[in-house]
Amino acid sequence: MAIQYWRRRDRYYRLVGSRCKDCGDEFFPPVYKCKGCGSEHVADKEMPRTGRIVTYTQLHEPLPGFEAQAPLYLAVVKLDNGARVLTQIVDSPDDSVRTGAKVEATVRRMRVDGESGQIIYGYKFVVRS
Repeated sequence: MAIQYWRRRDRYYRLVGSRCKDCGDEFFPPVYKCKGCGSEHVADKEMPRTGRIVTYTQLHEPLPGFEAQAPLYLAVVKLDNGARVLTQIVDSPDDSVRTGAKVEATVRRMRVDGESGQIIYGYKFVVRS
């Protein structure tokens, strides 16, 4: 298991991004230099756990390791602060997954490490009415 995952695991559970101290723009995933004004004065910022689907696609032939989840939805979600997240939509009826649908972050199992058997969790989103 990569040590990097353990050092940064709070980012996966809490949706930690970045906020520019100079212009106030917020980004996810975290950045080290503001994309808006170019400032290097950025700090960690927990992102909102709610937003709306901007666009999505349904995968019928997922990548290796995700076969049991087929078909699955991948979506770009615009969080309530304007930051965008590429994420999986889970536990939602097919007819509820649509552009503009309200969503909320949840923590779900991502995978199991083959060597250690460690279960790795991360964020996914659920449609909320």
